[in-house]
Amino acid sequence: MKKIEVRCPSCAGRGFIEVSEEKVGKVERGVFAVNVSEGIICEHSFVAYIDKNFMVRDTFITDFQLEVPDIIPKKSIEPKASAQLDSINVSLIKLNLSASLIAYIIRAILHKRKIVLIFDQLFMFDDVRRFFDYITRNSFETELVVISEDQYNSESYNDYIVFNRKDVIKDDDGIIDVKKLGVERALVQKFFEEYEPIPSLIYLQNGLQKAYELSETIADIVKGLKKKEQVYSKKIIKDLSKIHNVKIQLTYLNFLFKIVENYFKIEVPKSSKVSNFLGTL
Repeated sequence: MKKIEVRCPSCAGRGFIEVSEEKVGKVERGVFAVNVSEGIICEHSFVAYIDKNFMVRDTFITDFQLEVPDIIPKKSIEPKASAQLDSINVSLIKLNLSASLIAYIIRAILHKRKIVLIFDQLFMFDDVRRFFDYITRNSFETELVVISEDQYNSESYNDYIVFNRKDVIKDDDGIIDVKKLGVERALVQKFFEEYEPIPSLIYLQNGLQKAYELSETIADIVKGLKKKEQVYSKKIIKDLSKIHNVKIQLTYLNFLFKIVENYFKIEVPKSSKVSNFLGTL
């Protein structure tokens, strides 16, 4: 076993975890994910991503209780070789794009925002574009620009959310709120935990497509409401179960409501918090 120092991404607490040298040594693609439970470093639980050189690539707050529904999209993509899949170097993506950064960009996409990624690995520009094009295939429209630091001019990208490999550089509307990244984090965590490149990529693509299809159904339901009619969580959950044969949690439903409002630009006339909560019991 090897001791590695890690830093909690929530409170910045530091401490050591032990990882199997044998398991990490076998990592040929991407990074090795270690779940750090509450009480080991601090009061928070998070995931540490470690490369084969035992370097901590990223630490990532996650909610181990949050369940993303396991459903098959209408246009699901089978995990088999294709020219588009083969063109994406998933190992490079996992090594050079942190879990946090991918979650941030997904959140910006779900808010239908234009995105700039300032990236210093020029040879990876096409890989990054192909990666985000693929995971949003059959679902969300994505406007992502990948440029070098020398190419970036803030005036040219005034209405964009801007990232670099480590930070949020520009987010005037406060879209990237770490505390509100529950489902996005869960999807990205599963992407990193799956070590086989193609299945991990397809899982993330399917997860986003599921969210798109369910949100689109909710948007259609809302558009069909009568004047002053409100939405009740219990009824929406039942409707989604009937239409898509899926069971979802209230947390995931609220995630879908946000997509309806921010991506489809349709206000969801939710009932009061008390009655809406009681409606799910």
